[in-house]
Amino acid sequence: MGMTMIGPLLIKFGRPDQQQHFLPKILAGEHIWCQGYSEPNAGSDLASLRTEAVLDGDHWVVNGQKIWTSLAMDANWIFLLVLTDKQAKKQDGISFLLVPMDTPGITVRPITNLDMADEFCETFFDNVRVPRDNLVGQINKGWTMAKALLGFERIGSGSPRQSAYALKRLRLLAERMGVWDDGQFQDRYTRLRLDLEDHKDLYETFVEKVRRGESLGPDVSMLKVNQTELYQRITETMLDIAGEYGAGLGPMDGNRDLNPAGLFLQSRPSTIYAGSNEIQRNILAKNVLELPG
Repeated sequence: MGMTMIGPLLIKFGRPDQQQHFLPKILAGEHIWCQGYSEPNAGSDLASLRTEAVLDGDHWVVNGQKIWTSLAMDANWIFLLVLTDKQAKKQDGISFLLVPMDTPGITVRPITNLDMADEFCETFFDNVRVPRDNLVGQINKGWTMAKALLGFERIGSGSPRQSAYALKRLRLLAERMGVWDDGQFQDRYTRLRLDLEDHKDLYETFVEKVRRGESLGPDVSMLKVNQTELYQRITETMLDIAGEYGAGLGPMDGNRDLNPAGLFLQSRPSTIYAGSNEIQRNILAKNVLELPG
């Protein structure tokens, strides 16, 4: 998250002193970041967040809860969306803070998911004091930065690497299960391979915009939808040909490259995290196609 999300955001919105302090540490791997966006009652409707920050002298005092904070137990920094003006119109009273994870008052509770991993966490803030200078941009203008960061996030979640990795494992599995030369399987595999090539071209279109320094528009949501649904189709195919091996969580024959059930379970939440695909389609309908509703 440092390289792909908060780093690009600081380049665009951070003060020079923030850039000089944080960017080298991100590149060096000294700072491991997690994201404090979603809350129990503010997921897809992120503007409904309730975690608040109140200015007290030279510090912000933060109280509230974040959820689905990926890898919070390993991170040493978190970037937070917080409510700084309760009276403002929705989205207008939100600010963007950078918070060290070892600050007194922060509690992290891991959440065990379907494949028995615990990379997701709940993160609680109880009178957490954050230096005033850790505000990025202007007070109450965090929503603009939040949207920009989500654009960077969708470049990451829309990368073809995930599907390319799964497609390579699908071929290995097909060879192991003796179906690689089957005509019906080859038809299915070829469709998936061509879908991946199409996605690579789409991805490169948006990467070129980033290289030119252009802002990403709402159409970047296409990347997230296309990639995650392709990833799921590939892993569904893996499960279809795995036979009895599709029921086990561990790798086949002790080979970590052959773990169809594990990849299948990893692919399930991909259409939910980083903004559910239903929300992405709404964004595309409203802001790209200009449909009513």
